[in-house]
Amino acid sequence: CQCCVKACPQQAIEVRAFADWVPMGGAAIPLRTDNAIMWTIKFRDGEIKRFKFPVRTTPVGSIDPYGNKPQAGDLGDQRYFTEEGKTLPTPAA
Repeated sequence: CQCCVKACPQQAIEVRAFADWVPMGGAAIPLRTDNAIMWTIKFRDGEIKRFKFPVRTTPVGSIDPYGNKPQAGDLGDQRYFTEEGKTLPTPAA
């Protein structure tokens, strides 16, 4: 699936891909940065092409994943992290 290959920012992982999309002698090598991924495609005849695709629309570190969320509660509670104070309706007796 190439997920670990695409995620490595140091180009430390290179794989020989299946022959149906990268023939013998060719290579598909990704280079990941904070805002883009660039694929270097090496063809069997030695020709090299590079393709760059954006992967983000916001600056790195600008998103607060816990913004507008309650503080973490009791881990033994049945409720989810965002369900602080919510209760199920009970029928009147």
